[in-house]
Amino acid sequence: MKRFQDMETFTDEDVEAAIVRNEPDELHLVPLIVALASSDRSFAETVCIRLVSHLDGKVRGNAVTSLGHLARRFRILDSALVRPVIERALLDPDEYVRASAKSAADEIHQFLHWDIAGHIYG
Repeated sequence: MKRFQDMETFTDEDVEAAIVRNEPDELHLVPLIVALASSDRSFAETVCIRLVSHLDGKVRGNAVTSLGHLARRFRILDSALVRPVIERALLDPDEYVRASAKSAADEIHQFLHWDIAGHIYG
């Protein structure tokens, strides 16, 4: 887990290994780190999309939040992949995931000008 507390030292292989280990205490950091530090938007987006269906609510919520961070950093996301993920997350039974989806929808709206179904802006 130490590797993901230093945003400068992780590799794509570290990310994949963390996903395979599937330890929520480590995994909840992964989408945030890749969204904030990876120079490869497509890789970071794919990681977040993979983790939005995780059983752990904190992992799901952080993956959704990280999609908003990617919108802010790169000013582009794959609408066909991301939009339905945010829409589903707005309906997640976990309050943390729903709150994360609201935040991500606001960021995506601000930086990409998308309207996300089911989200009230403001």
